[in-house]
Amino acid sequence: MIKETTLCMGCMNDKTYDGPCKLCGYQENTPCIPAYLAPKTFLNERYIVGKLLSYNGEGAVYIGFDTAAGIKVTIKEFMPDTLCSRKKGEGEIVVSAGMMPLYKTYMSEFADLGKSLMKSRGMSHIQTVLDVFYENNTCYTVFEFINGISLKTYLANSAGEMSWEQVKELFPPILTTISLIHSAGIIHRGISPQTIFVTDKMELKLTGFSISAARTTNTEIACEVFAGYAAPEQYTNEINGTWTDVYGIAAVLYRVLTGANPQEAIARTGGSMLEPMMINRNVPANISKVIMNGMRLSTESRIRSITEFVDKLFAQPKYGSDGKPVSDRPLTKQQQKKLAKQKKERVKTLIVLGIAGAVLIAFAIVFAMTLGGAFAPQPDNSSSEPPDIATSESPGTNSGSVPADTSEQGSGEAPTAPETSDDTNSSNSAAGANISLPDFTNRSFENTVSRYEGTFTFIPDYEYSEEYSAGMMYDQSINAGTMVSEGIQIEVKVSKGRSLVPLPDYVGVTLPEYISKLNNLNIKYSVENKRTNDVDDGYVAECSKEIGDLVNVEEGETIIVYAARNFKESKPETSEQEQRDEPLTEDTSPLPGGRIPVN
Repeated sequence: MIKETTLCMGCMNDKTYDGPCKLCGYQENTPCIPAYLAPKTFLNERYIVGKLLSYNGEGAVYIGFDTAAGIKVTIKEFMPDTLCSRKKGEGEIVVSAGMMPLYKTYMSEFADLGKSLMKSRGMSHIQTVLDVFYENNTCYTVFEFINGISLKTYLANSAGEMSWEQVKELFPPILTTISLIHSAGIIHRGISPQTIFVTDKMELKLTGFSISAARTTNTEIACEVFAGYAAPEQYTNEINGTWTDVYGIAAVLYRVLTGANPQEAIARTGGSMLEPMMINRNVPANISKVIMNGMRLSTESRIRSITEFVDKLFAQPKYGSDGKPVSDRPLTKQQQKKLAKQKKERVKTLIVLGIAGAVLIAFAIVFAMTLGGAFAPQPDNSSSEPPDIATSESPGTNSGSVPADTSEQGSGEAPTAPETSDDTNSSNSAAGANISLPDFTNRSFENTVSRYEGTFTFIPDYEYSEEYSAGMMYDQSINAGTMVSEGIQIEVKVSKGRSLVPLPDYVGVTLPEYISKLNNLNIKYSVENKRTNDVDDGYVAECSKEIGDLVNVEEGETIIVYAARNFKESKPETSEQEQRDEPLTEDTSPLPGGRIPVN
C-alpha cells in the first residue's frame, strides 16, 4: 500500500516544494531496485518506508517514518534473495519452490533476534529495537534512527586514527555493552567500523545485527563478512562464539590506533601482520600485545571473552626506573638463573604431590571396597532376572538413548553393564556440558558435518521427505538448546528429497546437462538414441514421460531419455531402410541393445 505524504523519502524531513530535497538532494523520481519495497510503502498501518539504505544476504534496510510517534526510524526487512523474490510494484514476497521450510527457519531466527534486542532497550550503546511485526509474507524489525555517521566515515573525515587516550574515553561503554549482549546470548559477528556509529553526542553505538547464517560462509544465504574484521572461523566451519566478537573489536582498535586496515584473516599467516606499536610508536606496548592476542587466528589461544579482553586492555602495567614496562624489559643473567631454578623446584614439587595424591586415591578406593564387601564371597545370581531398562520414548520427546544389551550371559559370568541413557550421561557429565546444542532443522547435512567436525558426531538416517529438500536435516535425537559436551553423538534425519518428483524440462537441454538434472533429483534413467533432425545433435529429443509428470524415485522408477542423433538427408540411391541401418560413428554409438545402463 502506497501512502501519500509530503515527507522526503531520502531523509524523512518535510518537503513541500518540487525538485530535489534541499537537505539531502533526494529526487522523487529516483529509480529503485524492483526486488525491494518502493518508497512511500505503508507498513503495519504505521510506518512509511523511504529509500533503500543497504542490503545484504539477509535482507534490506530502509529509512522510515513512524507516523504514530512522529519520528524517523530505520526499518529492516527479512528478504534473503537466494530464497525468495518480489515482483516490481508488489509488496508480497514470493518464496522460491522448495525453500519454504528453510525460509521460515531463518525468518524465525530473524524475529527472535529482533525480540531479544528489544528486551535490551536499556542499553544505550546499541541501536535500539522499537518494534517487530509480520507483513508481506515476511518479518520487519524497526530500529531507532541514529543521528550520526559510521566510525569508518568519522575516521576518514578526521585524522584517520585516534590516540590511546582518546580510545580510553570513547570505547569503554561500547565494550561493556558487547559483554552484556553476550550475556543475553547474542553474538554480533559483524563488529567493524561500518557497523559502529559515532552519534552527534560523540558516543558509540553498535548496529548491523544479523542472523548467524548471514555472517558465516557455506550457508544457504549470501554471506556478508567485513574483510579484516571477520574472524577466521567465519570463513571455515569452526564454531562461532564470544571470541568471534573479541576478534572483531580488537581489529577495530587496531584500525583506530594505527590508521591501517588489519589484514584479512584468511590471508594471514603466523606473524605476517605487524603489531600496532610497530606501525604507530605512540601505541603502548601492553595495549599492542592485548590487541594482537585478541586477533589470534587460533580460537583456543585467542582471548575468549570481552570481559577478559577489557581486563587485560585496561590493566595498569608496572614500570621500572627506566620508564619501560617491567614485562618488556629483558631479564638479567641472574634473573634467568633464578627463574630456571624456580621452574625446576616447581616441577619436583608437582611430581611429589602427584605421587602422594595417587597413593591416597588408591588407598581410599581399597578402603571403600573393603567396607562395601567387594572382597567377600559373592552369591550365585545367575538365575536372577536382569533389571528392566526403559527403551521406549515418551510421546513428543526426542531421546538419544541406546537400548541395553539383553543377550543372555553365560552361567557364572558377570552380566555386562547396560549402556546408560542420554539423561544419565548428561547428569553425570554436567560439568563438561558447556555447549548449547543448535537447532539443525533445515540445515545442510554436509555443511553442518564439516562445520562441527571434532565437536559433534552426526549419525544420519536418510528418508524421503515431501517438505525438506535433499540433503537437509529435519529431526535430531537431542533437543535444540540442550547443554551438551564436545564429542557427543547426535542422530539426525536427513532428507533424500521428495519421493515423487516432477520430470524436469528437457527442451533445448543437452544430454549431459539433463543427466545432471536427473542425478540431482535422484531420478534413475537409461539413455537411448533417437534418429531425428528436429532437435540438434546431442540434445534431448524426448523422454518416456511428459515434462512435469511425477516420477516415483522412492520406488526406483526409471525414465528413458532419448538423445537426438542427427542424420544426413537420404540420397536417391540409398533407401530409407538402408540409411536407418547405417552404423553410427564411434563417438555416438550406443551400448549393445541401443541403451545406456541405468545409473
